[in-house]
Amino acid sequence: MINRKFDRIKKTFAALLILCFILSVITTSASAAGDSKSKDGYNDGYRKGYEDGNKQGQKDCNQYGSKEALSKIPTPPNNSQWTKYYKDSYNRGYQKGYIDGYNGNRYTCLK
Repeated sequence: MINRKFDRIKKTFAALLILCFILSVITTSASAAGDSKSKDGYNDGYRKGYEDGNKQGQKDCNQYGSKEALSKIPTPPNNSQWTKYYKDSYNRGYQKGYIDGYNGNRYTCLK
């Protein structure tokens, strides 16, 4: 009698342990997929911001010469179909890329 009860508890515990393992694998893979999309948004925004900043830096170099001209970073265009996380990371990447592109071009222009 005690042996049967112990076997039933072991089987129940084993089933719960397997269930916990499966759930942890599923949530880990879903989390990793969300992080990669967020990182893609940052990289996409950085590339676009770098191009825009580079173009604006060249225009300012031609127009203003050695004077500082950047007053504000423009708002990047956003797609309404993007997720919130992708949009936020895209905007951060765009700002960083814009500043890097602008400063890089202005530095080369002022040499």
